[in-house]
Amino acid sequence: MPTFSNVVKRYAFTRNHARSFATHTPLLEKDCTSITPPYTQLLDNLSTVRRIIGGRPLTLAEKILYSHIHNPTESLADGKIIRGQSYLQLRPERVAMQDASAQMAL
Repeated sequence: MPTFSNVVKRYAFTRNHARSFATHTPLLEKDCTSITPPYTQLLDNLSTVRRIIGGRPLTLAEKILYSHIHNPTESLADGKIIRGQSYLQLRPERVAMQDASAQMAL
C-alpha cells in the first residue's frame, strides 16, 4: 500500500497537475492629479505662518491646521493665536467623516 507522501508526490508531478508560476501583469497607470494635495501651496502657507508666529516649534496637528489656513496674513494679522478664543479660516481640500454626526460637529 502506498504511503500518503508517495501519493502526493505522484499527483503533484503528473503532467496534468504540474506546478506553474503566476504571470506578472503590469499595473495600469493611474492619473492621481485629482487626488494629490497641492503640496506647494500647503508648504507656502506653513512657511508664512511660521514667519508670523515667530519660528517656535509646531506640533503635527498645528502644522496640518496652519497649512490649510485660507489666508494666513489676514487670519494671523496680530500674530497671536489664543486657543479657544481665536478663529481660523480653514480651507481643506477634502474631509473624511465617519458618519453624519461628524458633519453636525463641524
